[in-house]
Amino acid sequence: MSATAPAPVSARDLRLPTWVIVWLTASAIIQTYDACYVLLGPLSHSGGPLAGMWPGHVFYSSFDHRYAGFDAFGSAQSWANLLEVIVIVIALTRAKRWAGVVLALIVTTATFWKTVIYFLVEASSGLEMTRQSLERGDLLGFLVVAILPNLFWIGFPLAVVITLGRQVYRVGSATVSA
Repeated sequence: MSATAPAPVSARDLRLPTWVIVWLTASAIIQTYDACYVLLGPLSHSGGPLAGMWPGHVFYSSFDHRYAGFDAFGSAQSWANLLEVIVIVIALTRAKRWAGVVLALIVTTATFWKTVIYFLVEASSGLEMTRQSLERGDLLGFLVVAILPNLFWIGFPLAVVITLGRQVYRVGSATVSA
């Protein structure tokens, strides 16, 4: 049996794909906006003087009570969001270099797992923060407002992790065999 030689590394493998740059940019903006809503509560929450800046979040908080008031896990996640944004900005400034690919892979892995943990905490608590929407008979609202956004924040980061993971594997394989 003969081993196949890995494909040579292209310049494209050493930089971030355009769609990943778009995702990271959007992610940084959304995570900053989201973290500010949570960390500025109760000023930003329903009835607060800054609530008008976050109408979508005020609506979302009627389905996910973690967003309706202070919650230690939600607050910790928001601080983690801000740290992720710092790493995203560094990765984006290095988007055309190998370091950008590696940083983006690391930070997107963190985004993925942070969202999975958010989902698991809610499931493990017996839907403590979202159950009220089901209790009032709003299954569609629960699915569209509480579940779908979280699936989006799992699916996109997972696609980025797979894409960048393949890049890292290709570059690593080519480097080892060189």
